[in-house]
Amino acid sequence: MKKLYILSFALISSLSFAQISTSFSGTGALNANGWTTHSGTIPGQLTLSTGSLSYTGLTTSANRATLVAGNTEDVNKASTAPLTGVVYYSAVLNVINTTGLNLNTANGDYFLSAATTSGTTGVTGLPARLYVRSGATADTFNIGLLNNSGGTVTPTYVATDFPVNASIFVVVKYDTAGNTSSLFVNPVIGSTEGTPTVTNATGTNTAAQIAAMAIRQGGNATAGTGNVEIDELRLNTTWADVTSAALKVNQNAIAGLSIFPNPVKNGVFYINTDANAERTITVFDVLGKQVLNTTTSESAINVSNLTSGVYMVQISEEGNTATKKLVIE
Repeated sequence: MKKLYILSFALISSLSFAQISTSFSGTGALNANGWTTHSGTIPGQLTLSTGSLSYTGLTTSANRATLVAGNTEDVNKASTAPLTGVVYYSAVLNVINTTGLNLNTANGDYFLSAATTSGTTGVTGLPARLYVRSGATADTFNIGLLNNSGGTVTPTYVATDFPVNASIFVVVKYDTAGNTSSLFVNPVIGSTEGTPTVTNATGTNTAAQIAAMAIRQGGNATAGTGNVEIDELRLNTTWADVTSAALKVNQNAIAGLSIFPNPVKNGVFYINTDANAERTITVFDVLGKQVLNTTTSESAINVSNLTSGVYMVQISEEGNTATKKLVIE
């Protein structure tokens, strides 16, 4: 058994934890759940909605972020460290309806991007912008991409009318050295990187680093980013980091977090934090398969149905997420 634990720990340790990885746990406003408002007239407009968006092969949990047509708040979430070179981000998206999208406008508007800085002000460097507009047929939309601002910019759109209320999975690749963005729509989870659906390099401004992700509510109630939902957002430096079946998360600070006993001997372990607020607990085995998911305010977590071995426990509380190794005997 000891050899099994050592091997399992080696497998877990080899995982590359994402610089940003969020399933949007929590309730209420995004700026009360780990995000920072940097623009807009009414902070708190961007909120979390109950339930997760789903995409085949992707482990999902918790809630989702919702953009509302006509709202103007923009928020950002800092990565654990600035990223350079080739950077990837991914997300599951759902356009609720075409209300508020840029009608009959070729360029549309952007709602999600990387950011060169984070914080309450000065978040203006926004490369790898993801665009949306109304499709050519009723109740459809198009997804597009722009590498950066500057010069005569023209986003490149995917030549597909996607139906509203049907989730899609997108991966955006940004090369900070070449100032080029690539968009992959609905790649197979766990696959290797293939040919991008579209690329764009029309913007002339450059980005030396990526330090955050930004969500933007642009335009107004009739010509803007519309009603869009975002879930399972990840940012890191490899394709595998943002396309694996389970979220690979970094250790964000959850004040006072402790898990005990560890190893677990009687089928129950306990989680304590300074806040002791409602939290989402997700347990993964060494292959990344989700084996338990629960949202609770109780500290006791029952794992009596899990076999002996090594697991990763993901804890999300009040907008922060942490992971811990757990041994069950």
